[in-house]
Amino acid sequence: MTAAEMEEEFLILYDKITNFDAPGYESDEISRFLSRAQERLVLHIENPKGNKYITGFELSEKRRKDLSELVFDAAGIAAAFVQTGSKANGTFFELPADFLYCIQEEATISSTDPCYDGDEGVNVKPVTHDYYNKNKRSPFKKPYGELIWRMDYSSNAGIKRHELITDVATTVTAYSLRYIKRPRPIISGPGPIEGQAGPLNCQLDSITHRAIIDEAVAIASGVTTPEVWQLKRAEAGLSE
Repeated sequence: MTAAEMEEEFLILYDKITNFDAPGYESDEISRFLSRAQERLVLHIENPKGNKYITGFELSEKRRKDLSELVFDAAGIAAAFVQTGSKANGTFFELPADFLYCIQEEATISSTDPCYDGDEGVNVKPVTHDYYNKNKRSPFKKPYGELIWRMDYSSNAGIKRHELITDVATTVTAYSLRYIKRPRPIISGPGPIEGQAGPLNCQLDSITHRAIIDEAVAIASGVTTPEVWQLKRAEAGLSE
């Protein structure tokens, strides 16, 4: 569906759910509801336990394919210019501006340890700050030449970063990742929304569009629980 068609279906469903007994919304407001719903859907696909309204969006191969248009590569990311605040043997790497989720990552290293070849690609393990504090001195769990820790970090400027932590003999020479980018807004009119002019259609597979509309109507009508949402759908004579 185009953004205009999604807006039209939004209005039809919204009128049925509210029984025409609710304030109307302008095109710009509907675009914002659709954009917010799209972002929620992406978050729910990655975290299905947080799914409130859209049934059947469990983590599966099919649902991952729904995000295929949002999957991008960032290869050979260089170390950030500013390293203030990094941990011992840690290096900050700035992420792409549209970064949302990492789905695969690896690093290229150089090492003074003769057990490891130079420019060797190694695994990167995401860890929490608690894990770091508990295991940074453990000889069995701390980073080594074939394993790098990664912690999330944002600077004061709001730039998303990953901090890669190695052992003392290892230096990260390049960092690469495959990630899900933040979807652009859905805009049926001229916009702008989130700094972008319209019209802009939904980037996700068309099979997700009605789920996005459902979520947008739930947001617009003030539904806060899945039970209430299902009740309102039933009252409106809408099947699953």
